[in-house]
Amino acid sequence: MIAGVEIENFTVFGSLQLSLSPRLNVIIGSNGTGKTHLLKAIYGLALAGLPPSEEHPANEIAADVSKKLLRLFSPEEGRIGALRANGAEAPTRLSLVSSDDTRVTISFGGRSQSVQIKVDAGGAGHELQPVFIPTKEVLSLVRGMRHPRHDRATVEMIFDDGYVDLAELLVRPGFEDEASSLIEDPRLSSVVRELVDLVGGRYRWTSEGAFRFEPGHYEEKADPGRSKSKAAQAYQDSTVTRFVPKDGHSLSSGMTAEGYRKIGVLHRLLCNGSISPGTTGLLLWDEPEANLNPKLMKKLVQVLLELSRNGQQIVLATHDYVLLKWLDLLIDKGKEDHVRFHALYRDAETQKLAAESTDSYSLISKSAISDTFAELFDEDMARALGGAKP
Repeated sequence: MIAGVEIENFTVFGSLQLSLSPRLNVIIGSNGTGKTHLLKAIYGLALAGLPPSEEHPANEIAADVSKKLLRLFSPEEGRIGALRANGAEAPTRLSLVSSDDTRVTISFGGRSQSVQIKVDAGGAGHELQPVFIPTKEVLSLVRGMRHPRHDRATVEMIFDDGYVDLAELLVRPGFEDEASSLIEDPRLSSVVRELVDLVGGRYRWTSEGAFRFEPGHYEEKADPGRSKSKAAQAYQDSTVTRFVPKDGHSLSSGMTAEGYRKIGVLHRLLCNGSISPGTTGLLLWDEPEANLNPKLMKKLVQVLLELSRNGQQIVLATHDYVLLKWLDLLIDKGKEDHVRFHALYRDAETQKLAAESTDSYSLISKSAISDTFAELFDEDMARALGGAKP
């Protein structure tokens, strides 16, 4: 688990320290307060803490992390020093601290060609692969991003690595690509079914190199093969959950609602194990509410809470009052739910970015979201009362 993040002189941040909940974290703030920058910084740090591998040998990790940061933030200058905060004199430093006090630190100066990486605590890093879901949906874009006739350099000029990395995760084979049975971790079977019920079907990767939407639902059916086994008889385990297609037709992902596609991304990542609570790393999701019908928000919040209960650490960035209020209303202390809210804002005197964190949304005093909805309520009341301001 990631216990905290520390940032000095990086992009829009002068100095920032956050203590993260092991369950669910919500980043709020006005436009320009660095919510997306914060998510990308945490993602880059988590990748920097991964142990060396054949693809990323130890002597190349610093260069790989430098390239990743440039690909995530896309500064026009194309050099790592361009990611320093304007006017900063001291070096840039970013650190992630895990619950076992492991600390991964990235640092660089204005003229640096590459970052320096330091891992404290016996040389061990954050060994779990993080997942970053950007604001725009990706399912309908994967075919174009990975098509062999498309120029890779052009794709990378259009999409930063938040999108490119997610596209690679989405095409990993999942259990639904091999069979129709729901055979994933039983802790998550209800979550997977709920996501399918939410949009009325599932998105599958096809041999044509694209995602298609397959209407249908999961249902429990008798499994003769299992019912004959002694183990099945002993545990009365004679049924299997299977996906049942509707009418045998499917749609191009681009012909379905964008909000549905965002739900499909989460479903796909769960089905192929890219998100597996307790065995994969931090989930970072930028504006999950974007293009999502407010009626779907309650169920999405319930799914996120269920994932966190099973050991998935989550960091969200949002502008949405509905999502925030459902989080506030659906927290179940009996299930050890925990949500920490982090409000980013500009100090009125210094104009520097600062953060306020609390475990209760009602205690946040720097929320532009709640202020705006309070203003709307006042205006609505004023009109109802004949124009008099309440």
